Order: sequence, then C-alpha cells, then structure tokens
Amino acid sequence: MSRQVPAQQRAATVARLLQLREAGTLSGEHVRLAAAGHGVDERTVRRWLQRGDQQRAVRPEWHQLSDTDREAYAYFRGNVTALARARAAVLAGETRAAGVPVPPFLIDGWTGAAPVALRTLQRAFAEQMTPGERAYWKTGEAGRRAAAAYLQRPWTPRNQVWELDHKQLPILLLPRRGGAVQPWLTSVIDDGTRALLGWAITLNPSTATVLTALRMALTHDPQRGPFGAVPAHTRIDRGLEFAAAAVTDALAALVVGQHRLPGFTPHLKGKIERIHRTIEQTLLGGLPGYTRGPRDAAGRLHGPLSDRARDRETADTAAVRPMRLERFVSDYFAPWVAWYNTERPHSMIGGLTPLHAWNEDPTALHRVDERLLRHLLLAGEDKKVGPYGIRHNKLDYTAPELHGRGGQVVQIRYMPHDDRQIEVYAGGEHLCTAHPQGQLTDAQRDEFRRHAKDEAKQLAAARRRASRRARTVLAPLSDGQTGETQTNLVARADADRAGRRRDDEALRRRASTSLLGLVEPYALPPGQTYPKPTDENGR
Repeated sequence: MSRQVPAQQRAATVARLLQLREAGTLSGEHVRLAAAGHGVDERTVRRWLQRGDQQRAVRPEWHQLSDTDREAYAYFRGNVTALARARAAVLAGETRAAGVPVPPFLIDGWTGAAPVALRTLQRAFAEQMTPGERAYWKTGEAGRRAAAAYLQRPWTPRNQVWELDHKQLPILLLPRRGGAVQPWLTSVIDDGTRALLGWAITLNPSTATVLTALRMALTHDPQRGPFGAVPAHTRIDRGLEFAAAAVTDALAALVVGQHRLPGFTPHLKGKIERIHRTIEQTLLGGLPGYTRGPRDAAGRLHGPLSDRARDRETADTAAVRPMRLERFVSDYFAPWVAWYNTERPHSMIGGLTPLHAWNEDPTALHRVDERLLRHLLLAGEDKKVGPYGIRHNKLDYTAPELHGRGGQVVQIRYMPHDDRQIEVYAGGEHLCTAHPQGQLTDAQRDEFRRHAKDEAKQLAAARRRASRRARTVLAPLSDGQTGETQTNLVARADADRAGRRRDDEALRRRASTSLLGLVEPYALPPGQTYPKPTDENGR
C-alpha cells in the first residue's frame, strides 16, 4: 500500500517532473527515482503527472475567513457549529438562529456572503487560525499562554538572582485557634541552582512573612547547608507584601536590585511556579486534607476530612481533625525542603540536586553577619517579661539580661518556624538573644545563674551606698552662714551596738578583785613568807 505523501512534497515533485517534460528530457528513470524517494509506486507518480496541474497537488483553500467570521468565532466562544447556524440564518434572510437573535454586526458583515458548509468552516478555522488564537477565544488568556512559545532566560550563576512568590497551599490544616484553613507559603528560590533558600508559612501573607523568608535565605545556617548569602537581584511580582516599604528598604539597605514583574504574569517567574507545583505533587498530594484530590458525586473530598465551610468552622471539635499547622511545618514541610535541596535531582540543571549544583558553582558568595540582620529581617511583636521569661509559641524564653525586667513590655523578633531563639529589644535597642528554657545548655544555665548572682551583688552594693548617703543630711543654714554644715546621723541599731560596747569598756575599767576577799600578790622581802590561810576560828 502506498503511503500518504505530504501535499507540499508532492507539489515539489510534480513541478520538477513537469519542468523535465517541458524540456523534453523526462524519462522513466526520473519517474522511478521520484517514486523511490517518496516510497510509492511508479503508477502513483504517473497519476500525479496526468493531472498536469501543480495546484491540484496542494489541498486547495476552500474558504477564506473574513473579519466577520473571526469576530463571530470570538462571539460564539469557538463554537463553529453555532457560528455556522447563525451564518446560514443570516444568508436566509432571518435574524434569529436557534431562537436567539443574531447580533446586528454579524448580520451586516454576513449580508451578501457566499454560503459555506459546516465542514468547510471547521477546516478553515483549523487551518487559518493558530492554536493560540483558537484557545484564547475558547478558554481565555490561560489557553493562549498554554499554546504560546517562550524564550528561556539565560543561565545565571548561583545566588545572583532570586525569585519570590506567595502560594496558598491546597491542604486543610488546623491553627492554634479557629477552624481549618489553607495556609499561605512565601518562598525564595535561587534562579541558578533551583535551591529553595527561604520560606515561611502563615495563615495570611504579610510583610513580616516576606521579611522572615528573606532572612532565612540570607542567613548562613550550617544545619541547612551551604546556602545563605546576599544576592545581586530579586524578581518579585506586584503583590502588596513584596512592594511594602519595609521589604524594599531592607533590600535597598543590602544593595540588592529589585525587578518588579508586570501583574498577572506567572510565566515570567516560571521557576518558582514549578517548585510550587512540585510541592503539591510530591508532598501535599499524599497527605490527608489535600483539597485538590478526588471527590464523590456530591463534591465531597474522599477521606475523613471535608473542606466545606461548615465543616471547616467546626474542625477543631470534630472527631477526626486536620493536622495541626505546627506539626505540618516541623514534621513534613521542613524535612521535605531538606530532601528537595539535597537529594532530588533536577532535569533543568543537568540532573544535579540543588546542593550539588550550588557546590559545583565557583561564583563568590557575599555573606552578612547574622547580627546585622536581627532587626532588619524578622517578624516582630510586643511581649511582656514574666516570671519565667518571655512566653512565645507555648515556650518560655529566657536570657541573663532579662533579670529584673519582670513586667516590662519588650519587642521580640523571630522566625515563625524557628523556635530555637528569639531576639529581644528594649526601646529599639537590641537587648539579648533568648532561648527556650527546656533547650538551654549547661553553659547557658551556668551563665544565667552567674548573671543572677552578679546582679544581686551589684544591687546590694548599690543599696549600701544609698544607705550611707541617706545618713548624711544637710544641716539648716542660719543667718550669716555661707556654707553648708553636715551632721552625721547614725542608724538606731548601730547606735545601740556602739552604746553597749562603751558600757562594757567602762565596767572593765572599774572592776576590782578585792571585792572577792583576795589579796593582790606582791613581792616579799628575802626570808619572809606569806602567812598560812586560816578559817574564821583561827585554825
């Protein structure tokens, strides 16, 4: 069986054979060569020649679409059958098609046009409109973008360009208070290595969330790997949280360029959009409460959880409850990020993991001391110092510098998903770094006790100095005095002790042994002895 030869190839072969025939040089060898090249029989090639018309070798264009036809395609949302029905009604002199009035601009445009069959119209639209045009009028901008071709961004070294974005995670989680919610993820990725450098999960995105994610991306933490340095540029969208003055000022303070993309152009930051889809495919899809999972005929999710509004409000008291937000972050999302950065190969970076790609890149990194980022890139709120320190996220944070500040309102700054420490500020100045009491090391406990003893000693010394000053008062001035005369007042207890000492000394001076009938010993002359003692009878 002869195979189907594309029309354009067939046209080129027929045109060449016709030239050879007109020149008188056409031979059977030429026909056999053409047949072998197309994989068809010689008789097929001779039939092409018998038609003798190069235009017949190409499928004719049966109908040329007019501007009205294209407008009608948009009006009927790509429904060619409805378009053909309305067109036929107009050509028949009617103003209605299928009982619906035909718009006047279509009536004016189709008046006097030639009739065309439905199949011809379908073929004309398929051939004369691109897939992007047809998708745009059927599904809108999303369809056009799906059919569009894009330029790839040039490769960038590690940590040169970051992409930032928000995404609402399609999973039901239970916060500390209230019903079930779908939290928001704020993420920061490296354009060159696809590494997920910083992230924060909250109930609603805010400026503090963006600052927290940026701080994680900027801070070098050996527990998270070699990541953490200042980039050259950031790529962000038009979200109000990214355009806030706190974010732009913080990036400007670090001399980081900011490229704000046009609104509603997710394809311009496709790398972070792809990571968000990977999170959904490899993590969220296998967890209970995934809201994009299969549903039954009534629209309810398969499984024990429901995402209906009524069920969300009562999720905290339901028999089967969604996962707690804190547990999701600590037991699922944070380990997933470590796995993604260190173990998952990425096809767009040569099958390497983000960690491997980062380590293989020799581009210099510029790091910033973490202490300089404390006040710059942290979420914050006001807290009161209690008897056990500062209560935050159900933990008591303490530090030696908090001694004596019970009841004082201070400002704390923290990373929402890092309970290892918080930064404490008093009056806008950094006071200390506080750690949870249950996680203090022996050295930190010793430092806490030592600081408490030193503070007690300092206060005692200050109290003694204050007491000494209190004993000195200014005497009243009399007429004619030009200076101040000081008199010393002694405390009552000290005066009593001093009085008792003076009385004891006076008694010792006045004491005499003669009162006891004793003779004071003295030296006798030579040859004499002391008389023998006798009783009252002289014996």
